[in-house]
This record gives sequence, structure tokens and C-alpha cells, in this order.
Amino acid sequence: MAVFLLPQRLSIRHKVLLGFGLVLAMLATIALLTWRSTRGFVKTAELVARSHQVLANADKLLRYQMQMESGRRGFLLTGDDRFLRGYEQAQSAVLDTLDVLKTDTIGTPGQRERIEELKELISKSFALQGSEIEERRTSGFDGALKMFEDSPREKVGEELRVVLEKITDRERTELANREELGNEIAIGTTIIIFVGTAVTLVALFIAGRTILRDIAARRRAEESLADQHNLLSSILETMPDQVFLKDVKGRFIMDNRAHRRFLELREGEAIEGKTVFAFFPKNLAAMYAASDEEVLTGSGSVLDREEPAITRSGNEVWLSTTKVPLREANGRVLGLVCVSADITVRKSDEERLRRFAQQLERSNAELANFASVASHDLQEPLRKIQAFGDRLRAKYSVQLGEGGLDYLERMENAATRMRVLIQDLLKLSRITSRAQPFERCDLAVIVREVLSDLEVAIEQKGARVEIGTLPSIDADPLQMRQLFQNLISNAIKFQKPGDVPEVQIEAKILHATAREITGAGPGDEICQLMLKDNGIGFDQKFADQIFVVFQRLHNRTEFEGTGIGLAVCRKITDRHGGSIVAKSSEGEGAAFIITLPVHQPSHLTHE
Repeated sequence: MAVFLLPQRLSIRHKVLLGFGLVLAMLATIALLTWRSTRGFVKTAELVARSHQVLANADKLLRYQMQMESGRRGFLLTGDDRFLRGYEQAQSAVLDTLDVLKTDTIGTPGQRERIEELKELISKSFALQGSEIEERRTSGFDGALKMFEDSPREKVGEELRVVLEKITDRERTELANREELGNEIAIGTTIIIFVGTAVTLVALFIAGRTILRDIAARRRAEESLADQHNLLSSILETMPDQVFLKDVKGRFIMDNRAHRRFLELREGEAIEGKTVFAFFPKNLAAMYAASDEEVLTGSGSVLDREEPAITRSGNEVWLSTTKVPLREANGRVLGLVCVSADITVRKSDEERLRRFAQQLERSNAELANFASVASHDLQEPLRKIQAFGDRLRAKYSVQLGEGGLDYLERMENAATRMRVLIQDLLKLSRITSRAQPFERCDLAVIVREVLSDLEVAIEQKGARVEIGTLPSIDADPLQMRQLFQNLISNAIKFQKPGDVPEVQIEAKILHATAREITGAGPGDEICQLMLKDNGIGFDQKFADQIFVVFQRLHNRTEFEGTGIGLAVCRKITDRHGGSIVAKSSEGEGAAFIITLPVHQPSHLTHE
């Protein structure tokens, strides 16, 4: 359009040249203005991104303060140092975040003074919380509670939040201004483009769109990268296991707090670029380096290898180590990643368990020896006592007289009780020493066999026994028979004179909802047996006592027995991974609830 406004006396050549020059000048001006506008827009976008980062870090600082408060309160309540780990981690994160805030707010008016004020309040808060923690260590819970109630910490915390709010309000204001400025620049650039030629407009429009898209994509990429880095750093730092990365030459690239603590690094001591020879004795470092070389050359990975290690202070520990190569997308090895867990406590527990197993084996051997002695040597004197008692009664009953015969009868009764007691103890010891592998048992058949054995006692008492539907389970058939025989005979025996014993046996199959018994987990089938009687019952407070060896609730003149039968029952259910409990009240009968797993592990059963 400028060409047609030139004076008419100018030649076409001059008009073209002048018009061309004007067009070039316009294009140059548009280009210059566009360049300046673009620079301003990019700078504004960077400032906007920094404002977003300041707001995000302010939120993080507040969250870390809350994490410190949670860890400190947990320690004040329990005295458990584990709560201080989160406290110390959050405290370190607060300081790191404060440094980042200080850097990001440089150039924002008024923010420097607020950051310094925030720094002082954080230091004051740290000091107050540290005093409470120290008071908890020295004076216990009561002292810490008093200090907690009187501490100005809450006031300091409120001041801290107020300062943080001022910082964020100021940054939001700056953010709004910067966004508004960016919008104004964008609008101005658009107007300049429309004033220019259509080609310039299109070019500038495309350039502006491209720049905006690139800036937004870069900002998103930077934010995503920062989030991923922060997440990775947080995960690594909070992991209790040691984690570190090495390059192909075995030099450390990065590690986490647990690994630095294991190496006992001093404050500010760097690990990057160093090898294991800088931290361990030569022979141990050579072993670690050989293991690294094995992974880096692709000879194989190290998976859960248990190995000894020595700290810089000379303490010996055990580590469970896993090392895998770190590869690029094309498969080239860049280095290795190592994760080591401290298993010193576990190894110590395993050693104690091994010693305990040895002691248990010796105890079982002694029990077997006792069973052998009890079955032979202890019963032989009893047989002689009873034999000579019979001879005395047969040959010298007249000379002994009434008093002598009474003494002789008491002696024979004591010997008989002693024999029964020894036999019951043998039954108790043989539950494990002579146990048979588990097999599929039909409980209904076993109960019928037991009732056949108890036929005389049932007829004498006129007892009535009702049997419900009983399932088949994996069990030791002899011990199941012994279990039912003890329970049914007790139900018949412990009755009021003249009462007719009534016994009910029923069962149902359930699915365990939790670890209700040791032999079955959640979802496993369990068999719940219930045996109820109408006998004399007992006080519920003795429900556990009746399963203890030799524990009797009645004297021998009322009911005969040694007090071992129910102890045998409990030992049988324990051996099967089940349980037995009793519920009763005096004069109202008793109910015994037996819970057993339906299926036993395959290595415990007959194939």
C-alpha cells in the first residue's frame, strides 16, 4: 500500500525501490518487534514457571512440617526411636526445600525478607521440637507432656504458616502479573503481525504458535522430569535398604541415605566418583569389585547373595545383596544397580533358632529315654509291690489282722494309682514320639469304634450318645481315636449320681477367615467339632486349667483319674495344627469345641 502513496513524479524504478525498501523496513521492524516480543514472552514464561515452582515448594514445606510434627508426636507418645526417622527425614527435606525457595524467589520484591523471617521461624521451631524430644529422652512421657503443653511451639508454627502464606500470596500476585504481561505481549505481537503483510502474518503466527507450543511442552517436560526426580529421590532416601548406582568402571554415581549411613560418611563427604577401595579393606573391596565386574560383563546377576561386610568402624554385619546391570534401550551396559538389606538381626535369630532346635532335639531324646524307662524300669518295682502284696494277703492275712490288711490294701491301691499315672504319662509322651503320618480319616467310623470300646461304661450308666454327620479329614487315626475316647469317657464319668449321661457330637466344615489355627490360613477348609454333655460342668474360669497336666477340679474320692486325659487332647490338637477350647458353667454340662484343618501339608501325609 505504501507504493501507491508515493509522489507521482518518482519513477516506477524509484517507486519500486522505495516501496521495496519500505517493505523491507516494515519487515525488519516487524521482525525486530517480534524478536523483542518473543524474548519478553519467553522470559515471562520462565518467571511463571518459577512462580509455580515456588508455590509447589511452599506446599511441600508445609507438608514436611506436618510430617515432622507426626514423627515427633509419635516419639513423645511411645518413646520409640523409629518415629524419629520420619522426623529427621522431614527435617532434612524442610531445609532443602527452604534453600530452593530462597533461590527461586531471588528478584521478587519483598520475598527475600520473608524468606529470612521464615528461616528464623523454622530454626526456632526446630529448637523447640528438639527440646521436647530431648525432654522425652531424659524425663520420660510426663516431662515431655508438660513441656509439650507449655511450649510456644504452636505459636511459632502459626507464625511460620502466616509467613508462608505471605510468601505464597506475594508469589500468586507476581504470577498473575506475569501471566497478564505474557498475555499483553502475545496480543501486541498479534496486532503487529496483522499490520504486516499476509506472509509476515502467517510466518509470525506460525512462529508464535511454535514458540508457545515449544515453551509449554518444555515446561511440562521440566515439571514431569522434576516430579520424577523428586519421587525417585524420595523413594531412595526413605528406603531402609542400601541402594547405590555405579558406572562401568565401578565408580559410585549416586546412593541413598541408608548406604551413606552404612559407609559412615562424614558430613559433606562425597561418594561420587569413588570406588569400594576408598571405603573397605583391600581384600573385602577386591571381593566386591570382582562381584561388580561379574555383573558389568554380563556373566550373571547377583540375586539375594548373603555376604559379610565390615563397616569403616570395624563392625561386622551381614548383607543380602542384589546386583543387576543398568542398560540403555539398545542393551549397552551403562553400569549397575545394587540393593543391599541388612540381615544381621535375621542371621542372629537363625543362629539362636539353630541352637534352640538342637536343645529341642536333646529334650526330645531325653523324653524318649524317659518313656523307655517309664515303660520298663518304673513299672517293674510296681509289679513286685503288687506281687508281694498278693502273697502277703494269701499267706499271712490272719497274722496281719484287720489293721495290717487295711495297710496292705492302701499300699496296693497306691501302686495301682502309680501304674495308671505312669501309663497316662506314657500316652502323653507318645503323642509326638510315636506319632504316625497323617492319612485320610473318616471321623464317623472312628467315633463308632470308640463307642464300641466304651460299650460297658455306656451300658452301666445308661448313657445316650447322639452322633451327627462327621466328615473325613487328614489326621493320625490312632490319635483321633484317643481324642474322642478321652472326651466321651469324661462326659460319661463326670455326672451327678443318678443322672443319665447325654452326649452330642456334631461337626461342620468352614472356611477360615483369618489365621484362626496354626494349621490353616485364610480361605482354607477347617473342621469344627463340638462335643456337648449334660454333666456336672465346671466354672468357666478353670477353662484353661483343665488342659494342664495333673490339674484336677475334683478330689480322687469323687471321680477317679490322673488329670492327664485333657492334656493329651490338647497335645493331639496342637500336633494337628488345631485347637481345643472348653465352655461350661457349674451344673449345666460342658461343651468342647475342637477345630482342625481339613487338609494337612502333603509332606506330612501318606502318599
